[in-house]
Amino acid sequence: MRKRKERSDVQVKIIIPNKTVAEQMATKITAPGSEGYFQVLPRHIDYVSSLAAGVLTLFNEESVEYYGINYGLLVKKGDVVYISCYHALKGSSIETLSKTIEKEFSVLDEKEKKTNEILTKMEIDTLKMFMELE
Repeated sequence: MRKRKERSDVQVKIIIPNKTVAEQMATKITAPGSEGYFQVLPRHIDYVSSLAAGVLTLFNEESVEYYGINYGLLVKKGDVVYISCYHALKGSSIETLSKTIEKEFSVLDEKEKKTNEILTKMEIDTLKMFMELE
């Protein structure tokens, strides 16, 4: 009988729109999902999950690393886990990272709200201009 090879870690890639923030090996991942926190282990099936704003935790044999993320997707495919999100901040502990997330992401949310208001106003003005042309 042949012994099955045990996989003990996965490659994790944390990607934001303009660059790859981290690329490392992990034995376990804890991620903030839209329905609450969940874990990914090396032998889990391949899947996709949406991510909520929160703390992403990467465990490996030597250490634990924390990243604050602001929404995105987690894709597990074979031995690789892709985490694509809008923003990712590395922190030294959950406590300090949680405070930073709250501060940084609330500012981003406010900026996004203002941007959406401006875009909506521009759309309305554009529609008005088209109506005047007719």
